[in-house]
Amino acid sequence: MKVSDGKGFTLVEVLAALTVLGIVFVGFMTIYPQMTNFNARTEAKLETMNLAKRELAFWKENPLLLEDNNQLTEIPPDHTSKPGYIIYEYTYEAEPSFKYQVTYKTATDLTAPLVSEVSLHRIHVVVFKGDREVSETFGYMEKPVD
Repeated sequence: MKVSDGKGFTLVEVLAALTVLGIVFVGFMTIYPQMTNFNARTEAKLETMNLAKRELAFWKENPLLLEDNNQLTEIPPDHTSKPGYIIYEYTYEAEPSFKYQVTYKTATDLTAPLVSEVSLHRIHVVVFKGDREVSETFGYMEKPVD
């Protein structure tokens, strides 16, 4: 007489469990390369946002001192200006892969009663990598009224 012990797993059950675990494992593994790619893009975006904010802080502290800065590789003539704005395009020697474009609004954004004390001029800073815009920020530069 043959006695059967029902406490173990059959070969079919073990193979079915391994197949299901393999399918789930492959499904999760496809997520990791996508997460790595997304993290790399987020890191690059944060880096350029910090560059744009640093440049905005520079402009707020040193209004229109680009001509005296010897760390810049090029300051082309203001050929891209539109009426009411001055546009500067330049790159730094330390970071040649990024190009900066700063648009300075010549007219103040304040209304008549407040203009007597100070004038605020809008600044738009754009960071380019190659020909692609990667980050931008806005701010105001304070100038005392003469």
